[in-house]
Amino acid sequence: MRNLLFTFFFMFAVSYIKPENAPSGLLVELLSHPEMSVITDKTPEFGWIVNSGIPGDFQTAYQIVVDSSPTISDADKEVIWNSGKILSDKSINVEFKGKTLLPHKSYWWKVRTWGKTEKPSSWSEIQRFNTSGFNENKKWPGESKWVEILNDEGDKFWSFENRHPIRYHDVSPEKQVIRKNGVQFYDFTRSAFSYLTMNITWNPVGEITDSLKIAVNIGEKAVGDSIDQNPGGGIIFRTYPFVLKKGTHDYELKLPRFKPHYPHSLVMPLQMPEVIPFRYFELVPGDQKPTVNRITQKALYYTFNETASDFSCSDERLNSVFNLCKYSTIANTFNGDYANSERERMMYEADCYIQQMCHYAIDREFAIGRYSLEFLIYHATWPTEWISHSVFMAWADYLHTGNTESIKAYYDDLRAKTMMVLETEKGLISTLTGLQTKEFLESIHLNRDQIRDIVDWPSYQGLPPGGETDNYEFRTYNTVVNAFYYHSLVLMAKIAEATGNEKDVDFFELKADKVKERFNSNFLNSDKGIYIDGIGSKHSSLQANMFPLAFGLVPEKHKKSVVEYIKSKGMVCSVYAANYLLEALYDAGEAQYAFDLMTSDSDRSWLNMIRTGSTMTTEAWDLKYMPDYMGWSHAWSASPAHIIPRKLMGIEPAEPGFGKIVIKPQPGTLKEAKVKLPTIRGDILVNFIQEYGEWFDLSVSIPVNTTAKVYVPRISDNNVLKVDGEIVSALEIGSWMMIDNVPSGTHLFEIKNYKQ
Repeated sequence: MRNLLFTFFFMFAVSYIKPENAPSGLLVELLSHPEMSVITDKTPEFGWIVNSGIPGDFQTAYQIVVDSSPTISDADKEVIWNSGKILSDKSINVEFKGKTLLPHKSYWWKVRTWGKTEKPSSWSEIQRFNTSGFNENKKWPGESKWVEILNDEGDKFWSFENRHPIRYHDVSPEKQVIRKNGVQFYDFTRSAFSYLTMNITWNPVGEITDSLKIAVNIGEKAVGDSIDQNPGGGIIFRTYPFVLKKGTHDYELKLPRFKPHYPHSLVMPLQMPEVIPFRYFELVPGDQKPTVNRITQKALYYTFNETASDFSCSDERLNSVFNLCKYSTIANTFNGDYANSERERMMYEADCYIQQMCHYAIDREFAIGRYSLEFLIYHATWPTEWISHSVFMAWADYLHTGNTESIKAYYDDLRAKTMMVLETEKGLISTLTGLQTKEFLESIHLNRDQIRDIVDWPSYQGLPPGGETDNYEFRTYNTVVNAFYYHSLVLMAKIAEATGNEKDVDFFELKADKVKERFNSNFLNSDKGIYIDGIGSKHSSLQANMFPLAFGLVPEKHKKSVVEYIKSKGMVCSVYAANYLLEALYDAGEAQYAFDLMTSDSDRSWLNMIRTGSTMTTEAWDLKYMPDYMGWSHAWSASPAHIIPRKLMGIEPAEPGFGKIVIKPQPGTLKEAKVKLPTIRGDILVNFIQEYGEWFDLSVSIPVNTTAKVYVPRISDNNVLKVDGEIVSALEIGSWMMIDNVPSGTHLFEIKNYKQ
């Protein structure tokens, strides 16, 4: 059985090697389909996936040709750019160095590479990209305008600058029921931001001759074979008037345009039919008997490769959770950005950071995350900790792309978003000491009079005080706020290094060290070994302990007590904070408890979302935790989509742009699992199967032009480790055995407990 699984895995990996080793996965300005957009950079950057049938191969050189015609000749000296053979292993973020690109033009490019054999690969497929007007005025630096484009056939379509377009996808119902009262009920399997098209035949019954005004219903929740008309909160149920005409006709359910209610709410382009999230449809024809010949849910979401990622394991609960979160990530891109929920359609930094991380884990897509990041830099929202998330998003962008354009362009803005100016003589920050000046608010681009600490999702009317904050005791100096402050300083030091701001590297590292010392001297109850909520507080919440653990603030000697306290609390946090709870647990080696939380069937769980009937992750764990307006379409609660591949399967970049990879699975007692993670350099495949405590087999497939640092969990003190069938020695690090510089290709790691 073990050999069969790994044979399948190897064949799966090999099937992704391109014929004749031509480069694949071409990118222009991080766009995988630049022909569907226009770029605003006069010197765009190119990228590709290096392919080779030779294990351990790497790129030694490349050649790029760009021209204004799809019939590119690499021998033509009059092309826009022929790089010639460039000796370099660089395969991402390669800057254009040809003749000046003209505005409103289309160009075509291709690339080939050299590897160990010093023979050139075949040329890649030819890819088209389009330029914008370049010098058009923008309301803010990263603004992405709605533009009209011609495709290769000369047909017009609408898209965005520097982003892929949003598209409608046809979904047919899986179920139709005609109830005794004549109401026709349809189930489209999953909720989606969508509208409806229909083809209906109606032959009038009785005195009605030409037209008939009826009602149609749409909704997200069902009761039996009918739509729940009182679903509660912000769960969708809507009734619309509808006019039938005699005979057979095509119809479109035209929905009212969304009206913004919040400062930065976003609306869909007027050129596209409006959408609303729904799964179910009802036609209510009274005593008439129309025949629905065809009915289609027109589901709207961002350009997405559904086969780019995959995960499955021996626990069906976790499979269900991953699939829920993966779909939620994509379904909530209906606006071409990360503006979530039908109620708000507004981007918030914390929401977008989580969705950004999820999106990286399920598709080789970076443009929508970058746009959302840059939008939020200039459209900040009110929670204190959300401001820090702009720094998190910027670092995540660089970590996954290796591209410095954004962190260079917005460096000063990111520096301001550390909120250093709120630091007092205590060496900590506070929003309540009179330091929120007009200049500060302008520096973080906040268009309101102040920011306010949030800690976690706040309480609601009719609920006990504390809500989703575990009765957090807000003080002038709050533990959670300063944990975010510390982490933003740590990341800002890394951003400074990546952008060549050498003086700032030392500055931020020193400041982070000082904040860490002040943090622990003020917030850590050393007698109990746990953190209090703030200076002067006697209360210790889950949040006050899990955020310091997630951000590396906990001294080694207190980690055990902090972890035990966190585990004693359960999931007494919101769906947002669960992202950091899971990260903290995996980073602390508590994989089994993290797994148990992800597969829990309590009312604070992803399985509860599925059980209640939602097909997208919800705004809160359950309606009872947000009874007034909880929605069923929110990606900020989809964190398992990235936690599973990053933490459970253990795949993370060891350096920006995945030039080196860490593979460190933490399966707990999970029997077996496999994942495909798309990265800017190509797919990473990881598969394990184990007999817990007896043996552990790990197979990995590493892209060409990368190496990996692979960690295999130790079984006992009597381990024997084999790599590709050969016994090897490895560096023992705690409960791990580590093998460094594992080359590209497919490798099998086997560890077994040889009992005395």
